[in-house]
Parts: sequence; structure tokens; C-alpha cells
Amino acid sequence: MSQLTDDIHQAVAGALRAHGAGLLSRMVLVLEVVDEDTGELGLYTEASPADMPAWDRAGLIRYADLDLAGQITASRVADAEAGNNDEEGE
Repeated sequence: MSQLTDDIHQAVAGALRAHGAGLLSRMVLVLEVVDEDTGELGLYTEASPADMPAWDRAGLIRYADLDLAGQITASRVADAEAGNNDEEGE
């Protein structure tokens, strides 16, 4: 592992342990960064372990995408049901 990857892995693993979230086995970190001089946006990705295949990285990102989509859908359904219940009470 590169030193940066190792440092990021240790930091994230420590934060997860501190919050009782379990052990960190693999991760893909995706950050949007801004160039301080030009203001240009860039995308920074780091995976741990550093030699994780690209298809595995893509799979983890897709899994996160599906999880977020599920949470958003559940939230919208709950909001819609709450709105329907409010209308029925009037």
C-alpha cells in the first residue's frame, strides 16, 4: 500500500471503530477537490487495499449508489405517507 492509502485506511478504520461500526476491510474514497490557485474542480479517488482491481472499485461505488438511492426512496415514501395521513386527518 502507498503511504497515503495506508494513512487514509488507518484514519477511517479508527473512526469506524470509535463509532462502533465494525472493521474496515475494503474502501473506496471519492473526493471532489478544488485547485487553490485556479478554482478548477477535480476528482480524487483512493482505494484500500491499493491494489484493488478497477472492477472491484466500481462495484463498491455502485453498491454505495444503490444504498443511497434506497435511502432516498424510503425517505420520500415515508414523507408521502405522512402527507397522506395529514390530509386524511383534516
